[in-house]
Amino acid sequence: MLKKYGFIIAIVLSALFYGGDLFALTIGPARFEVRLPPGEIADADYYVQNDTNQPAHIVVEPENWFKEAYDYGKLGIKDWVEFDIYEFDLKPKEIKKLRLRIKVPKDVKGELVAQIFFTSSVLTEDGKPSEGIKARLGGVLYVAIKGTEIVDAEIKSIAVSNEFNEKTKEMFKIGASVSNKGNVHIRPAGKVTIEDEAGKKLIELDMESGELALPGQEILYNASWDNAGLKAGEYKASVTIKYGKELDVEKTAALEKIFEVGEDGKAALK
Repeated sequence: MLKKYGFIIAIVLSALFYGGDLFALTIGPARFEVRLPPGEIADADYYVQNDTNQPAHIVVEPENWFKEAYDYGKLGIKDWVEFDIYEFDLKPKEIKKLRLRIKVPKDVKGELVAQIFFTSSVLTEDGKPSEGIKARLGGVLYVAIKGTEIVDAEIKSIAVSNEFNEKTKEMFKIGASVSNKGNVHIRPAGKVTIEDEAGKKLIELDMESGELALPGQEILYNASWDNAGLKAGEYKASVTIKYGKELDVEKTAALEKIFEVGEDGKAALK
């Protein structure tokens, strides 16, 4: 079954200096994320723009990506990713639309990921690509195999620390180590709550979000509290994360730990 997909374009910019002129290429989308069932064939569009005042030669070079996390076996990139054109020229400021075809194998589970590289070089006066400086940038394509995904994560541990800069201002940090136990990538987002010994909530902090966790990876996500000013005593840190939203399967995980602040102001887990 053939489907046509339209996506919001996220722009990636890259620039090099070539011959005294700004040499830049714009591509979109920077990140493609889609769920397709086994055996599905789907079409989508990529856009490439030459932002320079010189003609450019573009080469499209897709690659299987994150090979340390995904077992591609004998599956080559052209077995599941196909473009209508792989090499072309662009006039100054010209935009070209490329047709991408995704061919999902019937026997693959979890997820496939490709890096779509675009390599550009300036055209010489005789119309040939220059052998000099080249710009290479890319966008990432994530294809979750619908019905085979395992979306599972766990907060393995919590760490607390505080630092004092030259102005004696305190930076209190809480880190949560998140393990991706599934077979697809996740981008956890979460919150940290700090309570005192009496159970009073002192603050709720947003954790840094957006960083990718591949299958089998354990990534540390942090939250910071400026000028916390915690007095000596016992406190509780509670971390809750949400993940899987990009796969339409939102799940949560939570963990809490007791920590102490000493008379010297230093924080440590009990």
